[in-house]
Parts: sequence; structure tokens; C-alpha cells
Amino acid sequence: MSYGDDKWTPMGHEGMVLSRSKTHKFLRVTIRGFTWCDWCKGFIWGLGKQGLNCAECRYTIHNKCEEKILRSVDEEKKMCKVARGVPAKGERPIFRFKVKEKGYGDALVEVDPNESIPALYIYSAKEKKKVRCTDVIAEKPLLNPRHLSLRTPGREITVQFSSRREREQLAGALSYLSHRVTSSAPVPLKVWVGTWNMGDAPPYDERQLTAWCKVHEDFDIICFTVQECEYKPRAGYKSCEEDWFKTTEALVGPKYFRVDKLSLQKIRMIVYAKTTHRDYINTVCSRTEATGIGGVYGNKGGVCVSFTIRETRLCFVGCHLAAHQEKVQDRNSDYMEIVDEMSKKLSGRKNFWFTNEYHHVFWAGDLNYRIDYDRGKVVQMCYQGLEGWKELYNHDQLQKELAKETVFIDFNESQPLFQPTYKYDRMKNVYPDDSKQRIPSWCDRILWKSFSDEVITQEDYYSAQTVFGSDHRPVYAVFKLECKNPYIPKSITSNLAISSGAVADIVDKKPESYFRIEQLRGHKLDSKDAGGYSDPYVVFVSNVLADDFKTQRKNKSLNPVWEDKEVPLLYVNFDERDYLEQDYLMLNVSDWDSTSADDPIGQAHISLRGICDGRKHNFCVRLLGKAGRVCGFLTVFGLGMR
Repeated sequence: MSYGDDKWTPMGHEGMVLSRSKTHKFLRVTIRGFTWCDWCKGFIWGLGKQGLNCAECRYTIHNKCEEKILRSVDEEKKMCKVARGVPAKGERPIFRFKVKEKGYGDALVEVDPNESIPALYIYSAKEKKKVRCTDVIAEKPLLNPRHLSLRTPGREITVQFSSRREREQLAGALSYLSHRVTSSAPVPLKVWVGTWNMGDAPPYDERQLTAWCKVHEDFDIICFTVQECEYKPRAGYKSCEEDWFKTTEALVGPKYFRVDKLSLQKIRMIVYAKTTHRDYINTVCSRTEATGIGGVYGNKGGVCVSFTIRETRLCFVGCHLAAHQEKVQDRNSDYMEIVDEMSKKLSGRKNFWFTNEYHHVFWAGDLNYRIDYDRGKVVQMCYQGLEGWKELYNHDQLQKELAKETVFIDFNESQPLFQPTYKYDRMKNVYPDDSKQRIPSWCDRILWKSFSDEVITQEDYYSAQTVFGSDHRPVYAVFKLECKNPYIPKSITSNLAISSGAVADIVDKKPESYFRIEQLRGHKLDSKDAGGYSDPYVVFVSNVLADDFKTQRKNKSLNPVWEDKEVPLLYVNFDERDYLEQDYLMLNVSDWDSTSADDPIGQAHISLRGICDGRKHNFCVRLLGKAGRVCGFLTVFGLGMR
């Protein structure tokens, strides 16, 4: 049956084709299984009982031509416009994004702000229907800046956007509509970090642990990391791991929930957060790295838990490094192995150390660095209080290695103003004589590293001398920092304001702003090639950039100079000064290799705070690891007064 020149051609379950004649102005839809509706950009899921159904505008293309009532193009568009939810006066527009659902292909994500409880709708290729989700938490995986994990009660999907900008738009819309973010002002955060080598014995008295973790001080984040935690489980527990983790759970109480936990043989870590932070914590990740016997046994090594709270990325590392007085280089090697191998598992960037991916990194554990001094004199000075401890610190191995920048580069540690934490009598605060004549030392340490311009202070750093059971005494540190709130671009908030017949889909101007790097040059870069040279190039990375941008490489040079045309313009996601100034520009310098993977030379970061004023700003940053310097001029163009 035909209507003029228009014919329906059945094509089984693969789809069908509708032609359009000039006379009748009928709309042509081409369908091949799973595709888009040409009228409303919704999904065509395939053949239903009566025909092919558009999940968005509910329009049905019938199998039988005689059942099909064709409308004019104008009439169809009018019908679909109403169905799509184009807001009338006083309504707010719908956010709609075409995405790819991980493992299933094309999908559509939609946020309707006009509902009393704003919800996320997902048109999934998996379920082939429209799914309504509430209480959505958006997670931004570090490993892929175009991915967004959407987590709701009972459901979690990962979607991929065509651009980073779209990801930021949806994440911003969800934050805004959920009212989880009511202000751009930073939120104060109190963090407790504790480490203890338990000596393969349970706490002598669990009540003593309150001297270590003083929960009544109302911490926001609590991180326990322990070493040599392997003892016969006490009554009611099936394993030592369960015993210890349940002990910490009882200690912190019901005001806290567990963020994550993990073990590497005897090395364990568990992180808690206040229940009031539950909806703000996401992108939780945990990893382990063994450095023990043969480089694979887990008696030595590191464990790590990282996550994002609001818009601040935190990373906690616990470790147990090589023992014995003379093994300084082995301890240094263990540290570097943990950093290198963890970076492959944690870092979202090629050739990036994971310690450069987070706003704050807290590193605690039995680092095993000793005091190089006569044992008899060390024992005497241990009991002399501050005066003796300050003198002992001059002979501390870790303090010397930090000064030489051989380990823990850019990390900070306050001078320990407490007695050395090893080697004690297990039940008394005395340093007993033993056959090996081990020198009392600050084996148990806590260090931290933060981006420049991040607000953080250490409020306490001490040991709990009344916690017995081990030949070590536990150590703790308390930090106070400012937690960033997600910045919601004005293109989001302005579209979510009450509108007067605004367009349904968010269609805003493509950003015109960009960073320009001029007179870029390197100075005394590390040599990575056999001939004593490198072939360096620079990759610029930031959450505010539309993509990662790479310079051209310079051959056989440790002091490269790039012409301005060899450095790309760094385009941004949004033309908003406040948005740009809340982040950092990361520089990753690598050595190009034609026969193997490129070698990392070093990384650095530049704070964007205060430089988005249109003026040319000079920068000269040191690459992490004493790998040289990179200098140049940075200017923002196209931002104007916005």
C-alpha cells in the first residue's frame, strides 16, 4: 500500500525505511536496529508489538502500512517538541547528553530539573527502556577524563562522553540539583592518620587505643595503617584481619562509615569517614604493592586507599620498608618501587607519579629509618625530653635522605617531638638491652605532600606511649585542611534558573578561551638515552582543559627550547575565570623513544590561581625528582572580564 510516492519497505527485525515525497512533506526515518529518532533524537529500540517505538517521544512506526497515519513534517515536529519537554514559561530546560554506556554502546542521559525531586533518566541499550534514578552520585574516574560513573542505590553504570566539557556539564548539573553543593566556599576538614607496627600481637588492652585515636576530637577522616598485624584471632573472630578491622570499627563508633579497607599479608589499612560525608565521597580506589623477598613477597611493601571528597582528591599510603640499621639504600629502593608500581595502577596519566595526582597525599608506616649514633648515648638522650630529641634528630637517617632528596621528594614531615618509637619493651616504656643491641629510632613516621596553594596545617604529631603489646609505639598526626566544593559553571546554573520558553537541550557557546605558552624551555633535564641526551616533549594536563596537549619533541637536548608554534594552544572547557582558577596546570616531561615506551623525566604543576587576568605570567618550575626545570610565559586569551 502506498501514499503517493511514499512507501514502507519491510526489512524484518533489522529495521525499515520510510521515504519522503516532496508533495506530502513526509519525514523520512532510516532505522537499522538501534538508532536515533530523527524527530526528537530519542532512541529507537527496535520492533515492538505494533512497530518501532521511539523511547523519547513515544512515536510508533507501525509494521503495517495501512495502520500508519502520516503527519506533515511541521505537525510531527510540533508533537515531538511537546513530548521532549521543551519548557513553557516558568519552566527549566532539560539536560540531555548522548553517551556510550560501558559494555553496551549508545545511551542517552537526561536530567529533568522540573520534577519535585530532580532525577536522572537513562535510556540504556542494556535494558532498552527509560530508567529513572534518584540520589545519583557522579564519580569522575582519574583513568579516563571523559568517563563518568553514575552511582545510585542498586545501580552503577559508567558512561563515556564525546568531550570532557559534556562530562563537566552533567556532573555540575547533578551537583546543583541535588543541593549537595550550596556554596562554592571551601569546607574545613579534620584528618587523623595513625600508624603502628603491632609486632604480631593484639592490643594488650583495647581501651588504651583511645590514647592513640581520640575520636572525641571529632575527626572527619580517620585512617589506620598497621604493620606486622598477624596474631591468633581472639574469640568471636575468624581471622586476624577481621579481628583488627572490627576493633577499629568499635573504636570509631557509629558516627563513622568505612570508606575502604585492604591488606597485603601483614600490612593493613582501613579508612573511615563521618556519615555526614557519605554523599560527598566517590572514586574510591585501593591498591597494593609488594617489595619483600624477591620483590614479590608481601612482608614488605605498601597499601593505598584514595578517593575524592567533594572536589578534593585525597590519597593515603601505608608501608613497611626494609629493616636493619645499614639498609638505607634498600629502604630508598622500596619507596621508589612503591611509587613506580603504584603509579601504573593508580595514575590516570601516562608517565605520571601517582603522588602528583592528588591534592593531598598522606604517607605513614614503619619506614624503618634508624638513628646513626652510639646506642648508649641514644638511650640517654631518649629520656632527656625535647633537648635530647632535637639532638637525636640530627642523626636520623630519614632526615638526611629528605635533605638529599633521594626519597619522599616534596613531602613534608614535622620534627618528631616524642621519644623514638622503637625498640621498646612490649609492656613497659623502656628500651631493653638485647643481643642485637638495636638502637632506639623513630621507625614509625607520617609525612604529607600537598599541591601549592592548598590550605593545610598539621595540628598534632605524637606517639601514644600508653598503648602496649608491641615493641613499637603507635604514632598519629592530625591535619586540618580546606576541602574544595565542585565549581558549577555558570552555563549550568544560568540554564537551571527559571526560564521563559528556553530551548530544551543545553546548547551554549563553544568556549573561546585558551592558554598560550610562550618561550617554553627546559634547563638541565635528566638524561634518559645512552648517549647522555634526551628527546624531550611536554604534555599539559588539567581538569579544566578540553584535552591533553603535547608539544613537539626536541631531539638530543637537555636544554631544549621550543618555538611558540611548536607548543599547542591549550583550549579550556568553560570561559569562566572562577572555573579556571580553582585548578592546576600539570606539566609532564618525557623522553621519546623509538624502540620502547617513553621514559618519564619529571613532572611539575602550576597553580592557575590569580593568573587568569589576561596578562603574561612568568613561570619556572622544578621537575619532581631533581630532573631539571621548565620555564616560560603563560597567558589566558579570550576570557575577557568574565
